[in-house]
Amino acid sequence: MRYNDANGDAFIQNLHHITEMDHIFQQWGENLMGDVHKELLHISSHDKIVNRMLKGIAIILFLILAVAFTISITSSMVMEENFYANDKKNNAKISYKKNFLVLMYQNSDDFLERFKEGIHQKAEERQIRIDFVNVESMSDAIKSINTAVAAKVDGIIAQGIYDEDYIDAINQAIDKGISVQFVYTDARGTNRDYFVGYNAYDYGKKAARQTIEVLPNRPVNIALIVQSVTDADKDVTSSLTIEGFKSVIDKHPTLNLKDIASTSFDLFSGEDAAYSILTQYPDLDAIVCTSEKDTFGAAQVIIDLNRVGETKLIGVGLSEDILKYIRLEVIAASFDMNPEMMSVRALDIMTEEKPTSDYIEIPFNVVTAENVHLFGK
Repeated sequence: MRYNDANGDAFIQNLHHITEMDHIFQQWGENLMGDVHKELLHISSHDKIVNRMLKGIAIILFLILAVAFTISITSSMVMEENFYANDKKNNAKISYKKNFLVLMYQNSDDFLERFKEGIHQKAEERQIRIDFVNVESMSDAIKSINTAVAAKVDGIIAQGIYDEDYIDAINQAIDKGISVQFVYTDARGTNRDYFVGYNAYDYGKKAARQTIEVLPNRPVNIALIVQSVTDADKDVTSSLTIEGFKSVIDKHPTLNLKDIASTSFDLFSGEDAAYSILTQYPDLDAIVCTSEKDTFGAAQVIIDLNRVGETKLIGVGLSEDILKYIRLEVIAASFDMNPEMMSVRALDIMTEEKPTSDYIEIPFNVVTAENVHLFGK
């Protein structure tokens, strides 16, 4: 009995321990579940806060974008309104007194920019509208003249070029009562009112004298490259240049004029002519060019053939490249034809009292290594 009682007591005691442990585990489980539940509630609460914050930020961003868009649209409308207001205001201020066509033919950038700058500045002062074109072909030149005639312009300032169709278009403009003036180059066959440009015969003589000045006092060989749209003998400016040049050369028995080459207005025409001449006459002492494009092209050939210092180059133009080559003594001298003065004088004649002579001479300058520092930037 004792044995059984002892065992029963132990069993009951163990049962109490088990019950007690079960209670503890149950309590622990409930606590754990409670903590998990609380954590979940906390997380859920945190997510709700985050969601609310994100929604709030999104709303704020939307409002900012909406305000910015509204400001942008308003600003654009105001700017557009001001633009049209100013445009109308400016147009109301500008009342052109006359309309002129200014027509140039394949001229170099430097000459054109300087010519254009001079005439536009003077035209603005006098409320004159200028339609400035630099055509690349004779057909474009004729088309521009016909358009100007149809538009009943007050005057045409153009290069004189000997081409039958071009001359016909010019004469039709004159027949319509439009004043026509030639600049830079002259042409026969028209009743143009005036020519404004350099004295081609005098330029030819001075180009020859400049050549003599840079050459040694011994028998020398030289070549002349003349730029012309048509044959040089039909081109007034080119033919006068050649006559003036030869009038000096022929008086010096030590000067041997080996070649007179004619070039077009093509960019590489002068380069090709210079290369051909130096290939035929490799010991040539001097080349004289009558245009800026030909001068630059001949300079390139002299450099390529390693003739710097051996073949003197006399040219035309004041572009940055030509001024650089003068400083480097690739070019011995270059003539500046004063395009600014030429364009301003041409406009003066069109708008002011007419001179008694139909020939207005524009002086030219010679730039060498001694005075090149006075020119360019």
